[in-house]
Amino acid sequence: MVRNLAVLALVLICMLTGMIVYDYMKIPSRNLVIFYTSNLRGQIKPFSGTVLDRQYDQVGGLAFIKGFINDTSKAFNFNPEQVLLLDTGDALFGTAEASLTMGEVPLRLMGKAGYDAMTIGNMEFEYGFEALKKFVNSNHVPMLACNYRDVTSPVGDTFKGSMLIDKGGIKVGLVGLGHGQLARNTRQDNIVNLEITDMKSSVQKAAAMLREKGAEVVVLISHHPELGGLENPAEIFPDVDIIIGDLIGPGSIVSGKPMICQTAPGRGAGVGMVKVSFVGGKWDIARGFQRIFPVDASKYSPDADLATEISRVEAKIDSLLDEVITKCTGNFSYSYTEESSIGNLIADCMRETAGTQVALANSGGIKTSLSQGAVTLRHLYDILPFENNLVAVELSGWQLENLIEESLSGKTGFLQASGLNCTFSSSNPPGFRIIQIDINNQPLEFNSTYTVAINDFMHANDYDWPELAQGRNAKVKGLIRENLEKYLRRQPELAPAAEKRFQDFEEVDETLRIQALSYELASLSTPLSNDSTLDSEYCRLLAEVIRLETTADFCFIPVETLTRTREPLSEITPARVISDFTTSEGVRVIETDGANIEKMLRWSLASEGAPLAFAGFSLEKSDSGDSKIFPWNGNFAADNIYRVAITENFPSRVTGYHDFSGAPSRKVFNDIRRAFINGLRRRNGQVEIRRALY
Repeated sequence: MVRNLAVLALVLICMLTGMIVYDYMKIPSRNLVIFYTSNLRGQIKPFSGTVLDRQYDQVGGLAFIKGFINDTSKAFNFNPEQVLLLDTGDALFGTAEASLTMGEVPLRLMGKAGYDAMTIGNMEFEYGFEALKKFVNSNHVPMLACNYRDVTSPVGDTFKGSMLIDKGGIKVGLVGLGHGQLARNTRQDNIVNLEITDMKSSVQKAAAMLREKGAEVVVLISHHPELGGLENPAEIFPDVDIIIGDLIGPGSIVSGKPMICQTAPGRGAGVGMVKVSFVGGKWDIARGFQRIFPVDASKYSPDADLATEISRVEAKIDSLLDEVITKCTGNFSYSYTEESSIGNLIADCMRETAGTQVALANSGGIKTSLSQGAVTLRHLYDILPFENNLVAVELSGWQLENLIEESLSGKTGFLQASGLNCTFSSSNPPGFRIIQIDINNQPLEFNSTYTVAINDFMHANDYDWPELAQGRNAKVKGLIRENLEKYLRRQPELAPAAEKRFQDFEEVDETLRIQALSYELASLSTPLSNDSTLDSEYCRLLAEVIRLETTADFCFIPVETLTRTREPLSEITPARVISDFTTSEGVRVIETDGANIEKMLRWSLASEGAPLAFAGFSLEKSDSGDSKIFPWNGNFAADNIYRVAITENFPSRVTGYHDFSGAPSRKVFNDIRRAFINGLRRRNGQVEIRRALY
């Protein structure tokens, strides 16, 4: 009996010891805490704003961000040596303080605030490529971008992709990922010497190297817009533990490995926090904590040293920027995705200053709203931080129509407008939502010429607005912000207009919506069918229309662009085109040699290739399988350079066949369907289809 009791006691002691050890192993031995900001936009002092659907009188400001971190760390007993402060980019541009000091002030103050690293956002390029390189070399804050390479650098090491830092004995690897679509978001001359490498391979290579160097936790700081939409980040980035990035909404956050964190509120209005613990001999990423906190300036004490430094900066700038130029009797709203009263105000100013019939302003160039009360120069810098020039161009009616359709489809951000009124239906398919456009109370004429005021960024951006890049008789009319200042000084009071310029007929008139899709825009004298071969008459008509519209020498269109038709095409209506086309991709023109064109044809004719409809030449095939190209104009030679129109997503390189990945390329249309329709309308449906094969 005694022996049994002794055995039982021993078992109980072992179990109790195991439970104690198990509980002890669950107690974190180390904690890594990360605070982060997103899209600071040069905001160094508090401002009135909304965070997490609540309005605050004063939020943000670098001194208060630092104060919030200090107070929070003390309240939760965080080890300050194991606390990181990071930023996801777009930090150095967007306010008067930033613009007037060419980004130097916000970067220097971020260094004083204790930022450990930041990634490079598209706005960091706004001061020019050379200025960005000075930022990188300033050592105020490490600026990371693993997908950027300076082609002028002998070893391409201008941009540091990653870094390994020690935070209280924790080896933390940091990887920076820059914006992958800079051609759409900054001036072209700012990125001439920049190569952007593949997002996935660049990040994983950098993360793997950090692991080899002993990184315990790898954090990806991103400004890339595609990161929040990845379906399998763990497979793509197996060596990344935490992702902190831009454009990551509440619905995209993931508590797992990697932990995907919600983007912090812009301009420093809020701060994100992540806490992961070392438990049981490993970092427990899956159970990590993350949250967004508003930085309410009324609740936190600012960091004293930083507040003093900011006061010195503001004292030098305030006297200039606090001059009142007019006053608002109402609030001017801001929106990137729809018509806004601040957008209307700016577009009205552009149209009046340039003396044009129409003005279009990209919503991405407008950065905030305007509240009721006094309007100062500081407000103008906040609203229009970019140094954009006003440009007047001439456009055809069909080009204006294309631009408005793209705006209504959400591909490029909403275009704020002046001088036009548009009725549309958001229920209609993208690309065909317009019901009617009136220019100064007169219906838009398809082939008429209109004068249009835009900014120079839009004029140079043929990726988003190819029609604007083709605008005629361009004339520069001065800086938009300076013109806006003069415009507002002439008005004692401002009030937002109640009448909207874009009217959605989604629920107003179903008849108008249907009529817009069934309206005949052109007709063919001979009905055409598509049998899904490269000799298809319908496909060859499409290729010839695109060739004519782009003034290219040749055109290649994948046969799969069109569905096999049951009914021959005779009447051109939006509904029919929507039904027949499998894609709404754009059209680009490349310049390549005849040898590459011959290889494209071999790929088209190969059993494993993709059939291509072509225009601009005829092809003679011999019994031996050889083929010869006969251009409709001029001669053909392998070493001649030709302008070739292709679909936007046409493969630039096919192993064993063609490779024009390095060839000059320019986008000319955003939507191949509209290019096809407009080409037929401009020619009244009369397009000659020449024989393709002999």
